[in-house]
Amino acid sequence: MERILSTVKKRQKNDFSKEIQVKHFNELSAREVFCLSRIRDDVFVAEQEITVPELDNQDLSAYHVFLLNEDQSNALAAARFFSEEGRFYIGRVAVQKTARHRGIASQLLGAIENYVLANRLTKELYLHAQANARDFYLANGYHDVGPVFMEAGIPHQMMAKSLA
Repeated sequence: MERILSTVKKRQKNDFSKEIQVKHFNELSAREVFCLSRIRDDVFVAEQEITVPELDNQDLSAYHVFLLNEDQSNALAAARFFSEEGRFYIGRVAVQKTARHRGIASQLLGAIENYVLANRLTKELYLHAQANARDFYLANGYHDVGPVFMEAGIPHQMMAKSLA
């Protein structure tokens, strides 16, 4: 935990955009897969106590967006995006507890949006926001689509953002 916190404090003005990486699963190193698995386990399994299996087959076809800590032993933040039934979805957005409230998650979203636009993948992104994160996504330009629904025992809201 101390290494994570010291890494965050060393960064100037909370601008992590140059250090955020976007890679397709097939491009990830073994260390990066480990770091992505570790942060998702830390946030979703240990912290939120979600019992649904964290890794799924979607990971194999997804692009992974992440920020590693200084010694590359863990991710400070991570997310993934993938295509399903003609739509691109963002998912598994996770930020280490000690790295929160520094704008990292917004920068992850920005990296996804820039990548998607630069590669002409889509002009609209979707996500299943946990209800307690809805305001964060609203502040980042996403809007509600449909009613609240349950996923992994947690209320979620489908949200979308037009990139055009």
